[in-house]
Amino acid sequence: MAEHSHQLAAVLFADIVGYTAMMQEDENAAIEKITRFRHVIDIIADELEGKIIQYYGDGCLLLFSSATDAVEFAKLLQTDFNEEPQVPVRIGIHMGDVLVSGGNVFGDVVNIASRIQALSPAGGIYISEMVYRNIANKKGMDSVYVKEEYLKNVKVPIRIYQVLTENAPVAAGAFALDEPDFRSIDENSIAVLPFTNLSSDKEQEYFSDGLTEDIITQLSKIKSFKVISRTSVMQYKKTPKSIREIGKDLGVALIVEGSVQRAGEQVRITAQLIDATSDEHLWSESYDRSVSDIFSIQREVALAIASVLNTKLTRKETQQLDHIPTVNLQAYDFYMRGKFLVEKRNKPDLLVARDLFQQAVAKDKSFADAYAGLATTYLLASFRGYEDPVRMLWLAKKNIDTALALDPSSGEIQATLGYWYHQTFDWHAAEITYRRAISLNTNQTNVYLWLAILLEAKEEKDEALKIYDLGADVNPMWDYLTENKIRALVNNNQPDEAIRLQKSLVEKAAIDPALQKKHNRGLSRLYWFLNKKDDALQAAETARDKALVKFYLENDNSLLEKEVDKQYEELKNKSEYISQLWMGIDYAKAGARDKALDCFNNAVALKEAAVSLLLIRHYDFLNIKYLSMALITRKIKQLINF
Repeated sequence: MAEHSHQLAAVLFADIVGYTAMMQEDENAAIEKITRFRHVIDIIADELEGKIIQYYGDGCLLLFSSATDAVEFAKLLQTDFNEEPQVPVRIGIHMGDVLVSGGNVFGDVVNIASRIQALSPAGGIYISEMVYRNIANKKGMDSVYVKEEYLKNVKVPIRIYQVLTENAPVAAGAFALDEPDFRSIDENSIAVLPFTNLSSDKEQEYFSDGLTEDIITQLSKIKSFKVISRTSVMQYKKTPKSIREIGKDLGVALIVEGSVQRAGEQVRITAQLIDATSDEHLWSESYDRSVSDIFSIQREVALAIASVLNTKLTRKETQQLDHIPTVNLQAYDFYMRGKFLVEKRNKPDLLVARDLFQQAVAKDKSFADAYAGLATTYLLASFRGYEDPVRMLWLAKKNIDTALALDPSSGEIQATLGYWYHQTFDWHAAEITYRRAISLNTNQTNVYLWLAILLEAKEEKDEALKIYDLGADVNPMWDYLTENKIRALVNNNQPDEAIRLQKSLVEKAAIDPALQKKHNRGLSRLYWFLNKKDDALQAAETARDKALVKFYLENDNSLLEKEVDKQYEELKNKSEYISQLWMGIDYAKAGARDKALDCFNNAVALKEAAVSLLLIRHYDFLNIKYLSMALITRKIKQLINF
């Protein structure tokens, strides 16, 4: 360990219970026990790479690089001391940021570990909640909850657990916990909250948001980290929720937060790493630099977090962290603004994003990610029916080829290539490329969505759900992913889970009346498909959707159909491109069967990029039966290279 360094470590205290009384009763026996105590610790500590900080009287202080090693050491110690001649030892373990200097260790972690040890019975191993969370999924390291205790000189109460061993007395009132919020949490799961913009210029908000995304991207390059995507964390911008609440919502162990203050070409960035369970600060740093050093700062933050978490980087990971996407900061500015707008996915923002990406590549013709971003705008416009897919796919491939020539190992570029294969009906290549993209960068939620949709259409229902789950792991708050997963659940005969997820969308939208209305409509249609007619009507009434209510009560879809007629009449009057597929989907949702089928047949004839969506059963289609779609789906399958 370094001569003077901050690091995340497990601190273990052990001492002999009643040693003073032993000395008074039989000095030779007491000396024999203390000699055995130290000898056994020396042997086991060496085997498990524990650092003995010091022996003090009848006790010992040790440092371990992981909670797992510390608990394994404690169990081995107690097993040995239970054999004759027995040594009654109590152990306490806590984990957090410590300062190691001159062979000594300092910090609140040391004090807390000492206090926890003092509460442990002879033969017992008491641990803090942070240690418990780190070992909760480890085989042979079962624990029980003991109590919550206010410790001396510690402001917040500490939850204490006991590690189970064969011979240790279990504390009175202790009980095993079934806590999915701890047991299912990966100890290296991280959420980077939106960095606060402290600049006087509020137009710099995109800069702070961009920094948030880039730190997410950097951390995602480290394979052992599970990093929550930007879409989910941005919902916590200016949130009143506590770190603990956010950690529980996102299912993460660690939170990164910070602030950005930019003044001209200078920037001040602060960042800190916090334990999401205990609210304990594990690391913090401030950077006062030129804006031109922004990439170095992002790299340093990722390396610092890796160091605090005792993560050893591979050569490839180090090289990826060293990669600088562009040397032109103006190009980078355009790129970050474009990425922010692409996520909104509506046509106006997509067109503005496209212009920004074009400006980025004009400034730096070697900026591979900007070409990939530009290609993505064309592909989204094609798939979503905003513009003519033939032209969009040609322009997308042109930019993908340029990006691939510049950086063939980029996960983002591989994802874009997979999406192009998907839309050009080469599904064999699409699936291979999507999976390659995920292996290169596991933080791309888009790829999980696109791959899951492809698998749904191939009727690989279980595998599709697995991919949706992986996507939800890194982006648990993305509604669009959830909506697609709900459809997959329905088609896989899991209606109860589908209803639960749809209700969760309704509850989550409580502060947004328009969004909640949309999700209540979705809940209503889900109930209707599942033949829960009364529930469907109630949800439609809650959404104040008169057209749906009329359809349910009178089997009259005229109001629903008129809404779609009006929508597309307005587009025609504006001379906007109209996708036959998406117009057909809207008519299918309105129960206008004949209009929908006409549109679908036209979409197949035109080979529209997203027409393969019709291979998936949509529970929100009204008046359209499976047999109505049989001929259409047969034609679509003939277009695809499976």
